Amino acid sequence: MNHAQSVSGIHLGHAWPLIVVLSSLLNAVQPILDRPLFRNLPLLTSLFLVFSPLQAHSLPPENTSLEDAVRQLAGRVAAIPNLHGPLRLQFFQDANFAADTGKEWQESFRQELELHRLTLSDEPGAIPLRVGLAETPTQLVLSASARVADKDEVRLITLPRITFRAPNLPVAPIRIERQLVYQSSERILDASSLWNDAEAGMALLAYRNDEPSAVRLDDSGEVKQTISLAAAGVPPSRDPRGELTVRANDAVVLLPGKSCEFNWTAATDVKCHSTKPDWRGTTVLTPSCDAGGWKLLADGSDWTSPDSLRVEPDGSLREGSAALRSDFPGPILGINGEQNPASALVVTRNLRTGNYEVYKITLACGD
Repeated sequence: MNHAQSVSGIHLGHAWPLIVVLSSLLNAVQPILDRPLFRNLPLLTSLFLVFSPLQAHSLPPENTSLEDAVRQLAGRVAAIPNLHGPLRLQFFQDANFAADTGKEWQESFRQELELHRLTLSDEPGAIPLRVGLAETPTQLVLSASARVADKDEVRLITLPRITFRAPNLPVAPIRIERQLVYQSSERILDASSLWNDAEAGMALLAYRNDEPSAVRLDDSGEVKQTISLAAAGVPPSRDPRGELTVRANDAVVLLPGKSCEFNWTAATDVKCHSTKPDWRGTTVLTPSCDAGGWKLLADGSDWTSPDSLRVEPDGSLREGSAALRSDFPGPILGINGEQNPASALVVTRNLRTGNYEVYKITLACGD
């Protein structure tokens, strides 16, 4: 083990020119409206199976507000022949979708019917008027149906989804905190936290002299241990790839065509075998204020230009929330979720300095 020298508070290893940056920076985030395409498939399926033979009324692109659609639907309902009150309103909408649009449109619809002099009642004997709001990949669909003189009367209003903007979409209740925790002139392929370690440090998968190695650091960034992975026999590459997973004292390294396992307490016993690597999937973080989870995605594929980290809602629980973006000084080489569900380590190469940098990304609650 090489002992590190301390120069003005920056640790430099003899064998590894490593630099530790402990200052904490809040990275400015840029809100991006991001709404996935599919919602409430059972409701949509039933709507279109029932109403597909009908001619839906589509609003022109310049009239894309939900208020306009509600107003027009109420007018079409009021024009149904022989429809007389009292009417008992029954609203149907997916709960997740309702979180995006709110329920104000329902009260607006009720008021519009009253303006058309239709009597409304909550009495069981009143004529049911079923009103629904659903979403397809291309449209928002407002529907109303009632049975009049033994005949089902149905009215549909559609809005082009691509131009629709709900006026009060909820803002993501999180922010990105970004901290540069480590940098080195040596190539870093991946980084993993060591929260189970007594020193609460970090492990790196490095690539030096065409050979991968695992490096263990303490919480000050001092190199405590280096384990060669030459036993993997991976051919030299100009574009090496690898992933490091640490569980207490055990570690697994995935390399192209190889997998290596070792224990930090038995560094000479590295066992490698041929395998088809199952590379890490998308990292999903779960801050305390949102059980739905947020995906961490790298925007670009060009390793010669700066990259952006996108933090997007995962699944339908956060649909309609604002996504976040954090710009990096170079391409993002790896994203590794830590044991803390709200944090991850991101490896990038700074195109200006040439150093490889490790950032700790934390999703914090609040603005």
